Amino acid sequence: MVAAHSRPAAPPAFLPEAERLRVLRALMGEKDRAIAAFPQAIRAVTFRDHDRWVKPLFERHWPDALVGRTDRKLRFLTCNLYATAPYTVLFSSPRPPLAVRAVRALGVGLGLSPAALASGAGVAVRLCAALLDDDTRRRIVQIASFIAAVDHVFDHCMQGVSADERGRRLRALIDGGWDPDDSVAHAGAFRFLRALYLEMGAGIQGEDAEVYAIATARLREFFEAEVKAMTGVRDPTGLEWRMPGVLGTIEGLVFPVWRYAGEQARAWMYGVSLFVQVMDDWIDLDKDLHEVRPTPMTTGFWGEHALEETWRATLDGIVALARASGVEDERYLDFVRETYRFMAIEVAEAMGGGGAA
Repeated sequence: MVAAHSRPAAPPAFLPEAERLRVLRALMGEKDRAIAAFPQAIRAVTFRDHDRWVKPLFERHWPDALVGRTDRKLRFLTCNLYATAPYTVLFSSPRPPLAVRAVRALGVGLGLSPAALASGAGVAVRLCAALLDDDTRRRIVQIASFIAAVDHVFDHCMQGVSADERGRRLRALIDGGWDPDDSVAHAGAFRFLRALYLEMGAGIQGEDAEVYAIATARLREFFEAEVKAMTGVRDPTGLEWRMPGVLGTIEGLVFPVWRYAGEQARAWMYGVSLFVQVMDDWIDLDKDLHEVRPTPMTTGFWGEHALEETWRATLDGIVALARASGVEDERYLDFVRETYRFMAIEVAEAMGGGGAA
């Protein structure tokens, strides 16, 4: 897992937002548009699955979230960010599905260019999605949507509600102890979360249930951490209670594909989640400096060094993950690296433009 610490430094308040975005763009490099076919294929799958298994729950419980900025934000976070992670990992996994294994072997054997590999991988991800059972695909997109929505609801649907009460409400939702009526502000958002939580956990049995229990335990830890952060409890790690959200996100996303992923893939996904958090705090520094809750960036615990450290670790990590699966072909490793760069830059562009704020 990527280190969660950084060298304490003075808060980079002197860097205006435009300069911070320039630093970020320079660090991440440029997208290779020749490999766009693969990310586009993944997103075609996640958007289709969202409309099949998530949108009906919005329509039934929280239709207001299907319009305007909230719709754009939650759909982006679900389909462009979170739900893409399990599919991306499959292409660097030591135990990939048969369709992925076949395309990887063919591409390496023929010495295909990264662009040709991207086209083949685009076909493979569609085939892989078609061969995955409906429950796996449903859980990928529903867990991704839950991660996106629960954070939004905590921050934007409980204004004026105390931190302790926010935590109590969310715990009661997942435990089944609260069914808000229409007198509660944003009641539809809470009903949506409850319905989504019930559906994404439906039918889980045996060893899967044991793995899923770890993910739900991390979810409760995230709620507790948010309450601690809002009430000013000191985090002895200096990370201002960021890590429970990082860990909970990944435990949820790994779960549907845990049999394929392996521990190295899980560790890499932890690193990506951490980088996204560091990047978010880097971009939002001005806003966070004016709010009550501190972040590791506003305190100076994180800075440009943390941004670079976490980015490099994930960029190198996806290549190491592919190598661990037995691939040494430089063209394929380049394809894996540039695919991750492409998708990460799109996330950064959305965050920098406010699309995922």
